[in-house]
Amino acid sequence: MRNNSTFQLHISSDLANQDFKVLALLYQPLLGVDAHSLFITFYQLNNKTRLSTYTHQQLFDLLDLKQVDFLKMRNKLEALNLLEVFQKVDEYIYVLKTPLTAKQFLLDTVFGSYLQSEIGEKHVELLASLFQVEVPDYEGYNNITKTFDSMYEFKSLNLLKLKYEFQGRKQNGGSHIGYQFDFNRFVEGLPERLKNSTLLNQRIQKQISKIAFVYQFTVEDMIEIYQEASKSRQTINFQGLNHKAKLYYESKDQTLSIKEKDIPKTELIKTLPPQVIIQKYSKTDSQGLALSTATMLIERNHVDPGIINVILMLVLKQKDGVLPGLKYMETVLHDWLNRGIQTTEDALNYSTKLENQWVQKKKVQKVSEPDWMDDYVKELEKMEESI
Repeated sequence: MRNNSTFQLHISSDLANQDFKVLALLYQPLLGVDAHSLFITFYQLNNKTRLSTYTHQQLFDLLDLKQVDFLKMRNKLEALNLLEVFQKVDEYIYVLKTPLTAKQFLLDTVFGSYLQSEIGEKHVELLASLFQVEVPDYEGYNNITKTFDSMYEFKSLNLLKLKYEFQGRKQNGGSHIGYQFDFNRFVEGLPERLKNSTLLNQRIQKQISKIAFVYQFTVEDMIEIYQEASKSRQTINFQGLNHKAKLYYESKDQTLSIKEKDIPKTELIKTLPPQVIIQKYSKTDSQGLALSTATMLIERNHVDPGIINVILMLVLKQKDGVLPGLKYMETVLHDWLNRGIQTTEDALNYSTKLENQWVQKKKVQKVSEPDWMDDYVKELEKMEESI
């Protein structure tokens, strides 16, 4: 991206106090202070100024930013579905998206789980309590609210048609996941007593698909989890569904069988779920933590999945099956992106080049080298500090 490239800002509705509260208390621990600040700045520039187009250099000067830092912040907003980016050569359109409600955020399979992994269960409970509202006790009361058709007579009218967008809130869909779950086969496999209108709820459908993606569950796994979550309940509970999924994963036999397929190496690596790589290369007692780190890495960075898979394989092999923390992994990823790694094939070639360089270095020095992955990351961090 060139510094003199231009961008426009757009949002379909104004944000309310409740939206800013959700952004500050729930999104910010995942976004970080800088990315949260960028979103607020975008919102104010869009709503409080007369300019319609800005250059990125203007923004960098305004916030005292370097381009590489801006891209990291922007990518986080994209990953958490708060920003959509459209590009035409050197022109960009940034579409700001309204945040989820507190209830939607906390019950979102990905966001809620990641927030808990970042700040701990007790702190999540504390934050949730800040959004609690008192509900009137309706027991003994009758709902006597008038309906529209009881007050107005229906007549045959042509509905008003307008060919432009209206200002107004558009539902934030939560985390974006392209995983395709066979929901029809899932419904067919459920007992008749559970085939009710609940399954028509799109939020339930998305929740089931997200759980299946995060844990790489089969349709049969999800049927069993759904049945467990439905015991003693007339309607399914989101938190109950998430909880049962977690328990099922922890109790599931993790033995993995891999069959060879006649698929090009790059395509195979690009489509492999991270769980497969982790189960193959990670130590058994650290797979849960590795899976959590890998999933967060994917959620926070919108890049070709194959690039992340190659990095996972490289780091796990070099670190003897122990995956370092998220900061370590993102340092490596951002360095690769800054070097122009854009495809799985690029990542494979660069991974091979890195390993070959360090093999040659060992041969020349003829001494036992310390962990070269750690050395590599330390060099990257020093470079970032000197920029």
